[in-house]
Amino acid sequence: MPTSSTAPKRVALAAAGSSLILVVALGVAYALYDSQLALSQAADSFGDTLTQIVLAVSLFIAARPPDADHQFGHQRAEPIAALVAAVMIGVVSVEVAREAVEALLSEHEPSLHWYLPVVFGAKALVKLVLMVISRSSESSVIRAIYVDSRNDVALSVLAIGGFFAARQGWRSLDAWLALPIAAWIGGSAIALARETLPLLMGEAPPVERQRELEAIAKAVPGVLRAALLRAQHVGADLDLDLRIEAEPATTLEDARRLGSRVEERLLEEDDVGHVMVHAAPLSEEVASSGEPVDSAAAPANE
Repeated sequence: MPTSSTAPKRVALAAAGSSLILVVALGVAYALYDSQLALSQAADSFGDTLTQIVLAVSLFIAARPPDADHQFGHQRAEPIAALVAAVMIGVVSVEVAREAVEALLSEHEPSLHWYLPVVFGAKALVKLVLMVISRSSESSVIRAIYVDSRNDVALSVLAIGGFFAARQGWRSLDAWLALPIAAWIGGSAIALARETLPLLMGEAPPVERQRELEAIAKAVPGVLRAALLRAQHVGADLDLDLRIEAEPATTLEDARRLGSRVEERLLEEDDVGHVMVHAAPLSEEVASSGEPVDSAAAPANE
């Protein structure tokens, strides 16, 4: 069942707030010292601020309970926001590359002040903290923040290296290094979009996960058979349609209660958002045939 914890929301808001501070610090660096590396980092942080605000809002929307217009809840808000973030990150990468090419063509030389590596290092430190905080979450939103933070740590270290190389006489390296930064940002946008689209398209979970869910259902006392009829993503959560069978002597009312227990157990899983259980007694013919009771149908959507 999706967690109701406010931790993901706090992570998203903290990421947005820290990115906004970095925009100001890096913007000052670009304005004072005309560094393309500072501009590329400021543009990246500006894109981070916008996307993280969108991601934070999506978490609040996704946490809303089902209503008459959204009977399965609002979980699709998370992958939609992550896809928006991927698009915005891609736009930032194009803009960074354009500015770097213009700087190379104009043969500009930045002022190599020590403020630059300090602010680059501060960005790396902030993003490292966010990366550690968000690394273990299954949320699409927090995954987007993790990907962005991981990229920014590497790129900030690269920017620091470019600063010291430029001080050794390779001043054009300031603009040249902005190009791989742009490529890295663009690649992360593509990767994030590829992870998000299956969630929006209602893709089934991996077969291994389907079998795990069947085993969880079958482990509930009283269940002899459990087979997924359908499993698909509804946003970041799974929507399951399951058939279970109990002892032949089980009454329909007891089977209904058993189905409720199976539903409650499956909803304890972090990735499960909705479960429909079809419960019935095992037929006398099957029970007397000697067929193993743990044989189940092939996983749904296989």
